[in-house]
Amino acid sequence: MLAGFLGIVLFMVVSRSVIKPLRWMWRGVMYSVIGGVVLLVVNWIGTFFGFTIAINPITATITGALGLPGLAYLLAVQFFLI
Repeated sequence: MLAGFLGIVLFMVVSRSVIKPLRWMWRGVMYSVIGGVVLLVVNWIGTFFGFTIAINPITATITGALGLPGLAYLLAVQFFLI
């Protein structure tokens, strides 16, 4: 069973079918990290105005993937619902 699994992994590496999913995963991680940094900056500026946004994987991914509209969404939720 282990030999079969290793054979499939070796085939994926040789045929380069593993490159594209790894690239998408890497981009997702990078967007989440960038979103977390943006949320840190927003929280730093928001302390002067009395508001903060929780920094967790969900909010970082929303901000990183959607950009400015995602940040506006999180700010709207913070102001109107909480």
